[in-house]
Amino acid sequence: MKQLLFTISALSLAVGISFSASSMAQERLPEIGTAGASVMTIEREQIFGDMYMRQLRSMSPMVHDPVLDEYLQDIGSRIVREAEGVKFPFTFFWINQKDINAFAFFGGYVGMHTGLITEAQTESEFASVLAHEVAHVSQRHIVRNMERMSNSSPTMMAAVLGSLILSVINPQLGMAALSGTIAGGQQMQINYTRQFEQEADRVGFDILNRAGFDPRGAVDFFGRLTEKYRYMSRPPEFLLTHPYSESRLSEMRARTALLPRVERRDEATFLLAKYRVQARYTKTLTENALRQQLQEIGIQPSHAAAARYGLAIVLLDNKRFSEAEEMLAPLLQSEPYNTFYLDVQSDILLAERRYDEALSLLEKAYIRQPNEQTITINFANVAIEAKRYSLAISLLRDYLQRESDHVLALDLLAKAYRLSGDMSAMHGIMAESAALHGAFDQAIEHLHKAHKQTGLDIEKRRLQARIEQLMAQKSLLESISTGSRG
Repeated sequence: MKQLLFTISALSLAVGISFSASSMAQERLPEIGTAGASVMTIEREQIFGDMYMRQLRSMSPMVHDPVLDEYLQDIGSRIVREAEGVKFPFTFFWINQKDINAFAFFGGYVGMHTGLITEAQTESEFASVLAHEVAHVSQRHIVRNMERMSNSSPTMMAAVLGSLILSVINPQLGMAALSGTIAGGQQMQINYTRQFEQEADRVGFDILNRAGFDPRGAVDFFGRLTEKYRYMSRPPEFLLTHPYSESRLSEMRARTALLPRVERRDEATFLLAKYRVQARYTKTLTENALRQQLQEIGIQPSHAAAARYGLAIVLLDNKRFSEAEEMLAPLLQSEPYNTFYLDVQSDILLAERRYDEALSLLEKAYIRQPNEQTITINFANVAIEAKRYSLAISLLRDYLQRESDHVLALDLLAKAYRLSGDMSAMHGIMAESAALHGAFDQAIEHLHKAHKQTGLDIEKRRLQARIEQLMAQKSLLESISTGSRG
């Protein structure tokens, strides 16, 4: 796999939000159902995406935050519903890096850096990046690029197949690998990327418009980003690897000028997500800064609520629990079922070991919104700490029936089984968690331990079948790695 990851480079120009000089030629979009079929079928693209996602989980600082995941999935789903040519479900996830970046790869996986929402000023700006990435996937740009490069030079395929994760984690290294790997074909690659960016602009604008966002968000975001770092000796990696031109910005403005003005959605939820990221993950909002915001004359109610919420998080993370609860109280009173507020309040109650209060709070919320991600995960977590293991197990097993790849839910369920003394079930769940991170040998070892510790014949047969499934997945991963090395 080290060799596989080292060759990750050639597709980075096609799947990131690259900003090279381009003309907005109005060419007809291809038939997506057949585009790239000579290189990779839809089914195989999903397999590749699944395998790369497993590796990404093990290598990158992913954010497993139910509140933020729910928000990102909500925005992403609204965008995907308006996209054409969608052949499979999309998965949206966070990478905890301050770099301003986003990326998409095989099978509808779209990653957003926490630094991106920190930079965005409106939800439409944030959504414009998601729409651009969805357009790359729906138009099969990765596979079409592989097809072009394969037709031009079959020997390049060893460098193209599997070329994603390194550039995501380290764009500079990815670009260096690109230069050394495809050398003479580099200009052809860049030119083809420009075509993809033109398509992604057009398709992304249309998606945003239909989804109720303002397509001008893209112009505002990238125009401001370019101007902000124009004269800096060391701009963000994003602008180094994806240079943006004034001509393209002008072309984007011309296109959006033809679209009707969209009334901006309520920004309250976007601001809560942004302030949560800044307070807890990027650490770009301090207690003093938040208190100063709250004292500003004429501050808008949504901004005041977000600042108060962010301050509650900062106080909580600094173990000043009573102050955090006092800061959060007016928000929770005004919106008692807001999951952003419920999450922080349950953490405060948990930290102070006020288990009965926390269970009562979350039980009411769960009855109102059964199996909602944030409420379910918090409810199960509190139940574990309160030694209500059967309750936690019931909640998590039910939730995992629909979201089987939820890393945090699996970790909590394994903990609940361990504390309840069911070691066979614990190893079974730990196996699923290890498999999600591409650690198939470790997963198979856990299943063998589970097999030894259960006395039920039907469970032994199920575990043996699962071992065989994971061995097949391991072989598939190895075959993909071998194929990428040519």
